[in-house]
Amino acid sequence: MKVLASYATAFALLGLAAHAHADARSDYYQRAAQRDTAAFHALDVNHDGVVERSEIIGDNDFGPRFRDMDRNDDGIVTEAELALYMRERYGVDAPSANQATMAVQHLAAAPSP
Repeated sequence: MKVLASYATAFALLGLAAHAHADARSDYYQRAAQRDTAAFHALDVNHDGVVERSEIIGDNDFGPRFRDMDRNDDGIVTEAELALYMRERYGVDAPSANQATMAVQHLAAAPSP
């Protein structure tokens, strides 16, 4: 009987750990999508809504992934191509400007000292 209770407790703890791990991964992917969106807007120096290959020269983060993002190989990444990349790569939609990550939501909900 004690063995059965021990196994039940172990399975319950494993279930909780898996849920926490999934939340952390989801939060990581959401932050990665936000970083990619911010990089896209920072690299779009002429503010035409696209990032051209000439705009990524010297960038070591966005640049190496440019070909993966440029779906039609025309030398530019549009916001739609970036959104598709993030959906396929991270499993999240393009973040909105007011979308908070779980970490930010947790910190906002914490009582102040």
